[in-house]
Amino acid sequence: MIMQKASETLIPVTLELGGKDAFIVCEDVDLPNVVQVAVRAALQSSGQNCAGAERFYVHKDIYPTFVSRVVKIIKSISVGPPLSGRYDMGAICMIEHSERLQNLVNDALDKGAEIAGRGSFGNLGEDAVDQFFPPTVLVNVDHTMKIMQEEAFGPILPIMKFSSDEEVIQLANDSKYGLGCAVFSGDQKRAIKIASQLHCGVAAINDFASSYMCQSLPFGGVKDSGFGRFAGVEGLRACCLVKAVVEDRWWPYVKTMIPKPIQYPVSENGFAFQQLLVETLYGISVWDRLQSLVNLLKMISEQKSPITRRKSR
Repeated sequence: MIMQKASETLIPVTLELGGKDAFIVCEDVDLPNVVQVAVRAALQSSGQNCAGAERFYVHKDIYPTFVSRVVKIIKSISVGPPLSGRYDMGAICMIEHSERLQNLVNDALDKGAEIAGRGSFGNLGEDAVDQFFPPTVLVNVDHTMKIMQEEAFGPILPIMKFSSDEEVIQLANDSKYGLGCAVFSGDQKRAIKIASQLHCGVAAINDFASSYMCQSLPFGGVKDSGFGRFAGVEGLRACCLVKAVVEDRWWPYVKTMIPKPIQYPVSENGFAFQQLLVETLYGISVWDRLQSLVNLLKMISEQKSPITRRKSR
């Protein structure tokens, strides 16, 4: 809508749209630490974070342990209004969105996924659901499910296993979104190699979302996550209109002049002059350029003696 309206008067726009960020965990990580980061990445602001982690890919060798540790934390989380008691997570902004989140979960369950664990509503009971959605861990998920394709913008952790770096790169790129990603590995070079092949605008290596806190870095995505950047030098340039100015710095001692062979009306050797000028600037070899330069200077000095252009090699 914004882009359509701006196009009517050619107003330039920078669009930072939705995301479906991949959170990749290799088998050689410090698991206890990564699990805590993963839960925070999914539940920050009740999952209502454009740069939040929405797809979790975990290496098959540590998948069962990773899931069990995440579920243990999730089951300990209580959901409710912070002013009414001590709760770990607050509300979803709109009731309608809470319903949409449940529909995403239901779609996954209908296609074979399972709920591995959910948070609780503490002392409020099930009647508190309205604008509160319990953090939910889904396993046995795949890319046929909406939860792995559509932006959830809520506290849902779909966890999928992978067997190789090549496979997880393909899985992570199988999305219409391309905002950010996080890659965790005990081998820094391996993590960087994986991240460098992911189609997104922001990448975190053994970290999550720290780039957003560094306002000197550009932030933005690709594909349906938008275009352009905010923050950093690139973000500043997006708010500027650039003007190119060329100045004759040697004026009035040396003035820019049009060579006589190509002044109007163009002389009979104007075409040959132009050809020699191009060869002087872009000739294949230094020798070709030197020869063209000599002929060019000769043509300028002998205006009345047309020079036959040498044959191209």
